[in-house]
Amino acid sequence: MLITDYMTNRILNPEWDPIEFQPQGECLQILSQPVECIRAVCLSPPDYYHPNIWAFYLSTSGEGMIAVRLECQPTSRRRTTVVLQGSKAKILFQKTLLLVPRGVEATFVLSVNPGFTVRDIRNIIVTNNRHKYEIDEEGWNSRTWVYDQIDLFNQYGIFANQGEVELVNDGLHKRWPGGAPNPLEEGAYYG
Repeated sequence: MLITDYMTNRILNPEWDPIEFQPQGECLQILSQPVECIRAVCLSPPDYYHPNIWAFYLSTSGEGMIAVRLECQPTSRRRTTVVLQGSKAKILFQKTLLLVPRGVEATFVLSVNPGFTVRDIRNIIVTNNRHKYEIDEEGWNSRTWVYDQIDLFNQYGIFANQGEVELVNDGLHKRWPGGAPNPLEEGAYYG
C-alpha cells in the first residue's frame, strides 16, 4: 500500500525495486541478450581487512555488447530487518565492454546450456525472491549471494558442466589471493 501526502499528492512510501539496470535506458536491450557463458569473478579486496567482492559476468553475443555484470551491492540507505549493521542490497545488471574487469584475483568460467537470455536470469532471480537480500556494511556476505545464485541457476538447468560448478563453489569458500579457506558469511533474504 502506498501512503500519499494529501496536500501534494506525493508518494511517501514508494515500493522500492532492488533491481537496477545501467545504463537505465538500455534495460530492454540488456534483458534481450543471449547468455553464452557466465564468469564468476573474484575482485581484489581494497585492503587485507575487507572481503573479496564477487560478481557474475554474463557473456553475451549481442552486437555492441560484450557482457552484463550482475552484482549484489549494498545500498547503504535501505534499512535491514534481519542483518545487523547492513542495508538492503540492490541487484545490478550493468552493460560492460569487459569480459573480465581489472583487479581480478580469480575467474571461474561456467558453460551455459543454449537458449538462455539475461531476461531468463533476471526472471529466475525474481521468481525465487533472490533480489530481496540484506547485505552487511562491508559486503562480507555478497559472496554468499553469488554462491546461492549458482545453486539456483543450476536447479534451472542453466549450467552445462557440473565439474565447473563444483570448482566455482569450492573457490567461493576461499580468500583470494592465495586460496586460504574462508567460510561464507550468513546472508538473509526478505519478503
